[in-house]
Amino acid sequence: MPFYCCLLAIAAISLLAQNVMGMVSTLGMFLFAIFFYYYQAHLTPKFFRLVLQGILSLSVLASVFAALEHFQIVKKFDYTFLSPKMQVWHQNRAEVAFFNPNYYGIICCFCIMIGFYLISTTRLRWLKIFSVIAIFANLFGLNFTQNRTAFPAIIFGAIIYLFTTIKNWRAFWLSIAVFGIGLAFLFSSDLGVRMGTLDSSMEERVSIWNAGMSLFKQNPFWGEGPLTYMHAYPRIFAPYHEHAHSIYIDTILSYGVVGTVLLGIASSDPIRKLIDMSQVPSKRPILGLYLSFLTVVAVHGIFDLALFWIQSSFIFLLVMCSLPLKHSMIAELVD
Repeated sequence: MPFYCCLLAIAAISLLAQNVMGMVSTLGMFLFAIFFYYYQAHLTPKFFRLVLQGILSLSVLASVFAALEHFQIVKKFDYTFLSPKMQVWHQNRAEVAFFNPNYYGIICCFCIMIGFYLISTTRLRWLKIFSVIAIFANLFGLNFTQNRTAFPAIIFGAIIYLFTTIKNWRAFWLSIAVFGIGLAFLFSSDLGVRMGTLDSSMEERVSIWNAGMSLFKQNPFWGEGPLTYMHAYPRIFAPYHEHAHSIYIDTILSYGVVGTVLLGIASSDPIRKLIDMSQVPSKRPILGLYLSFLTVVAVHGIFDLALFWIQSSFIFLLVMCSLPLKHSMIAELVD
């Protein structure tokens, strides 16, 4: 009930600020809340594994489509029917059907972490082999996005997963290997093209962050609802963007100090559950999955807000909403 009250408050704030996209986003949050309420009520360990396997299977198909986009065998989607400003910005960068290459990039990161988890918790040879294939498919998909922010995110996420799951010297060497592979992809030919424009991209990001903080100062306590940047950028003659390109700045900009503090308070119970699970050795794999997801979001969120999108947030919540179930289990389920 407190969560739904918060949604009503966000909707009211968006309405008062005449933030149309904020009201639409709040409606989407409400629909998500209803779905995941029933999802948690009917979730079982076997069904959760089926969900993860389904996500991983679909991610392989997505990586094939990413290759077709990258090599220009199929044309990219045109989103100008939503707004003339949403022209095709990202030439030669795969976005599949996720609107933006960065959104697809964070989904690839999530799927790689799911692959690690399934390898760690199954005795089925076919599932181990399939998970390895899916991990590499998503690495190639990630490479096709040329998403610079996603590669540090996946490196740190993989290291966190390995350190959480393998509590011995193997974790160190596996982490070194993951770091090396990540660097190899980071400086590959495709990404290397965009690495050359890193300075100008950072200048653009900093200008967006400065604009976001200027808008925050106009309404610091309550914000103006979701997607405040896209709603308010004309007021300060800032460049058009859907968000402030930082999960930290955009959160405090959209929901204000009060909303951000309430979000922090609401996070206390999941954090307590994660701490409890860290005391149970058999739950290290699922704990590693949760922590790696959070790490990916935290690192990727420094420069982008890829989580605030339909597909990426949906996959994130499919995994994270299993926390109450996994916390209540005596031991982790293994195939």
